[in-house]
Amino acid sequence: MGLFSSTPEEKAAKEQERADRARQLADAEFAASPAGQARAAKAAGRTIFQIDIPLSQTVGMTVAMMGAYARTSATKDSSGVIQAIESEGWRLEHAGYVYRVTGSVSRDKFMSSGQQEAVHGETLGIYIFRAA
Repeated sequence: MGLFSSTPEEKAAKEQERADRARQLADAEFAASPAGQARAAKAAGRTIFQIDIPLSQTVGMTVAMMGAYARTSATKDSSGVIQAIESEGWRLEHAGYVYRVTGSVSRDKFMSSGQQEAVHGETLGIYIFRAA
């Protein structure tokens, strides 16, 4: 063996270390996900679980001589998230939706009095689950 070669035991230990890190990362990602939060709430003995999920975003813009307008991103489908939470032992009890303004842009109207204003925001789905 060369001077910088690893023994089979060292290679196996490094491979095991990589696998452990990958598993820890996957566990942390799941814990941060809605299903992971639902599992933690269930383990803590909670009987109600609430989560809000962004469904779409709106970006408002103002353009001289054109006025104010908004561009909305595609709506996200949250059914997979709801199904994953129900798989953790919860039952969807209530769903509500709200538009939350996150900012605005305004400017004086072109060759006229007044202002144009466009808002930025997002549509949120608010879901309440009850322990099944």
